[in-house]
Amino acid sequence: MKTNMIFGGIATRRIAQLRWILPTSLLMAIILSININAFSQTNQLETDKGMQNSVASYDSDVRQAILLASQYPQTLSQLQQEKNQTQASFQGLISDFSQKKQGWFYELTRFPELAHTLATLPSGQSRDDIKKLLPNNDENLETAAWRLYRHHKEDLIEADKLNLQAQESFNKAIQNLDNPTQDAFKKLSQYPDVLALLTDNLDLTTKLGQQYLADKEGLTSQLASLHDSLMIQNQAQMAAYKKELENNPQAKQELNQAAKDFARSNGYILPNGQVVYNGNYGYANPYSYWFGYPYWYGSALWYPGAYWGSFGLSYGFGGFGFSAFPAYGFSNWFYNGGYYMNYPYLYNHFGNYYRNVIVRQPRYVNNGMVAGSRNYYDAYRSNGNYNRGNQNYRQSNNSYNSFQNRSYSGGNRSSFGGGGGRSFSGGGRRR
Repeated sequence: MKTNMIFGGIATRRIAQLRWILPTSLLMAIILSININAFSQTNQLETDKGMQNSVASYDSDVRQAILLASQYPQTLSQLQQEKNQTQASFQGLISDFSQKKQGWFYELTRFPELAHTLATLPSGQSRDDIKKLLPNNDENLETAAWRLYRHHKEDLIEADKLNLQAQESFNKAIQNLDNPTQDAFKKLSQYPDVLALLTDNLDLTTKLGQQYLADKEGLTSQLASLHDSLMIQNQAQMAAYKKELENNPQAKQELNQAAKDFARSNGYILPNGQVVYNGNYGYANPYSYWFGYPYWYGSALWYPGAYWGSFGLSYGFGGFGFSAFPAYGFSNWFYNGGYYMNYPYLYNHFGNYYRNVIVRQPRYVNNGMVAGSRNYYDAYRSNGNYNRGNQNYRQSNNSYNSFQNRSYSGGNRSSFGGGGGRSFSGGGRRR
């Protein structure tokens, strides 16, 4: 929720000043330009280059699996059809429940073995018995497992049937492929965002497969080189981002609050802080490709356990351990939704980063926070009010000169960050 008074008089004054800078017509244009893909469970790209950049962002084993699978667009089309049918049936099954209860069902889709055990478990088990079956101590999962087992067993059984049917269809779809390709599809089934990338862009995926067939070694080497290049550039961008944020404790505090507010505004169901996020653990147990993430999510979030890490936050474990950029969905919410007005120091920090890093690098890596910042500030600069707004801002209140001047003057999967996934993006791995 927007809480303009959370920073007392500072936020109120900043909002008035920002409105002086940004003309109403520009604000409306920005708000109306919200990326539609961020609000759907599709991941549509537009160019072959966009596909290659997305593929290059993954580690070598995932890239190889993608290349093998891309040679079989008919199989991918079958998987997409099965996904669409399963999602429709699942949503129909739970549609009469409250959103809270629907969230319980979605939570269990992240743990299909647990869901199957609960569906086949005899009735009459105690809550302690159910708790012993859980793979972790997350209270959300415990509540979902117990409540659905205790009060909605029949619906849990039906949801389990849908998952078993989807898995059976998956196995049939790949059964006639050679063993390496079957293994590739099985690997990709662990990454729902990757499967969504391929199935939502079948034309581009088909072209990628054709390119691979024509020159396997060449394309593999090209993607590896692109991956390494993006890694180097991302590390440089990340170092600058971390340095500025470490020197700005107010912005760091606001980032923490903004991450919480973004989660609430999207209705995200997140681990309660008792789950360890070290290494790649946060990317374990994503939402199922077959069922999707909760349909009410305003921005994609396939990997709930990685949410805080996508902001570089180790939430609930004693502070910050920056390792990633926020996702594109967050940037879309922050800028296009107008929420930047609630976080003046963070807005200043992002403005600094845009001026000092992004505008100086013609080719940027992160499709998440970097893309969101660039879209916003580039649009603002091209509007023609860039310098004039800067001048008016300085005249309106000299006590905030440094805030405005620093913000505007002059100007996934691997370790790329990007939030909500291992890619450069989000919420999606970009959505």
